Amino acid sequence: MQKYNLVILPGWGGNHETWRDFVKLIHEHFDNVKVIDLPCFGASPCPPTVWGVEEYAEYARAEIEKLHFENLALLGHSFGGQVAVKFVSKYPEIVKKLILSGPAVFRPFFSFRRFFFGLLAKFGKKLFELPFIEKGSMFVKKLLYNKIIGSRDYADSAGMKREIFKKIIRQDLQHLLPKIAAPTLILWGKKDNFVPVKDGKKMVKMMPNSHLHIFKRGGHGLHIHNKDEMILVIRHFLYDEQP
Repeated sequence: MQKYNLVILPGWGGNHETWRDFVKLIHEHFDNVKVIDLPCFGASPCPPTVWGVEEYAEYARAEIEKLHFENLALLGHSFGGQVAVKFVSKYPEIVKKLILSGPAVFRPFFSFRRFFFGLLAKFGKKLFELPFIEKGSMFVKKLLYNKIIGSRDYADSAGMKREIFKKIIRQDLQHLLPKIAAPTLILWGKKDNFVPVKDGKKMVKMMPNSHLHIFKRGGHGLHIHNKDEMILVIRHFLYDEQP
């Protein structure tokens, strides 16, 4: 049986180091496994301009072409899944099978998170200078970012990275899902607090050749906390091995 070559696009803040343990476990099932550090993360510096999903997909294409992989399986996690959807919709001939783990594909036109980011963009400094916020500045910021809007990614970014983040969360890609013909495995943690499992259930209805696997005890980082089960499900998807 011919083995696949696996390329991984990490989520926002992820890189080859955060996927190291997963790669060690899954490597034997592939001819090659490559984690691509997307610009702003790992060994890849931020771009000089504010990129969106389109530019990240083009970057992924250039990096994948350098590898000269055939029989390619592409795995995208979270933001990397958003990039993967854009990539496969534009270059369907490159990828044989697609794996999406908690992909951030649905970006609603209006949400409390985006509304909050808009306020920060306009009144950020003044907001945190208010007496009742300034007194407990760090605590309040963590509460706002992590608990209320659920985004450490925004809190941990600055400069160009933050501008890119504000752009990509506005890019909804659900219109591309029906166009993806490649066999697709969608993985989701039932306890995912970052991207709700309802998005996965919606995706599988929109994609003509997809299957959804929900991890009952999984969160957003399946490749960290549910490695063994994730690998079994991927093997079954790629090689028809029973999990």
